[in-house]
Amino acid sequence: MRPLALILHRAAALSALVFSAATAVDYYAPTPRFCQSGGGCELVHAWSASLRLDMVLPALGLVFYTLVFVLSLAPRASLRQLGARAALLGALGAITFLTLQGAYIGAWCWLCVGVDASAIVAALAALPFATRPLMREPLASEDVTSWRNVWWPAWALAIGFPLAWGLTAPPSPIPDGVRARYVDGAVNVLLLSDPECPFCRRMHPYLKAALTEARENGAEVHVDRVLVPLPFHPLARGAAHAILCAPEAKREAMTTLVYEGRLVRDALVGYARQLELDEAEFVACMDSPETDAQVEANLEYAASIGMQGLPTTYIGERTVLGFDARRGPEPYREALAAARTERPAQRVWWPFGLVLAAVLALAALARPKARKSG
Repeated sequence: MRPLALILHRAAALSALVFSAATAVDYYAPTPRFCQSGGGCELVHAWSASLRLDMVLPALGLVFYTLVFVLSLAPRASLRQLGARAALLGALGAITFLTLQGAYIGAWCWLCVGVDASAIVAALAALPFATRPLMREPLASEDVTSWRNVWWPAWALAIGFPLAWGLTAPPSPIPDGVRARYVDGAVNVLLLSDPECPFCRRMHPYLKAALTEARENGAEVHVDRVLVPLPFHPLARGAAHAILCAPEAKREAMTTLVYEGRLVRDALVGYARQLELDEAEFVACMDSPETDAQVEANLEYAASIGMQGLPTTYIGERTVLGFDARRGPEPYREALAAARTERPAQRVWWPFGLVLAAVLALAALARPKARKSG
């Protein structure tokens, strides 16, 4: 069992290094590469930044679990024992951080949980040799006599691959949460808007004209309208309900009526009659908790992608913030035209070659030398 425990101990230390390297990329790079904005990672990051720990924790994880891993390869029993005991100390820290996330912060960062879970596994695996370290390599019959070990390439890969993957990811000009709602093969438009927002209402006919023009020119345009009624607009939520309660085939027509007309309830019901909707079903839908839940989900989504103001229009890889009446539909025309040809930036692959070269070099240098026969 002890050789298997040593294998598990090293593998868990390497796993902690993988997650620590990924966390370092997200904390030190200008924008996160592994965690989407708005999730638990962002909340945990904000908490650590409030204590000025965000610059410390990823580096601490990389250094500490490199130390644990390196000591597990040491040719001296005292050093291996020190590494096993360090793993036990790391588990205490991991349990502390998991408790903080669950009980105090109220959010979970999957990268942090990955580090902490790996730390606990590494400590549990170290228990069998914390007092009497194993001085033979697993599956080998000779005692350890040098630092040469076939595990070194795995260490380089555990750190190098997440760093290369994260740091070579092209920066996204739009939030990940926006891109996740895009439809493949279409010119995508995602609009954050409030039916009572004056600039949103003024923008509506210009955006509509630009969309119509793009479709007439052969573009397949997918529009995702996210209604975000602000709390200080008393009529906005009811207007959002009216749009959501229109069937898909008539939703665009209802949107135009709402954005270009009055927003009081009688007017909204009148729009339903004008579109020949079933009035009783429409009113029931407007008063339905399920409809209000959709609006709440929209508000949460807008917050998750870092909404900066209304209206905000994402078209392909471009963002049009606000509405400039002097330019009218031009920003939307330009973005729609560009979206037909623009493609997301591509990843750079040469750093992975450097990681592979380092792995191969360590594999050659770390291979144990064969003993000469007497």
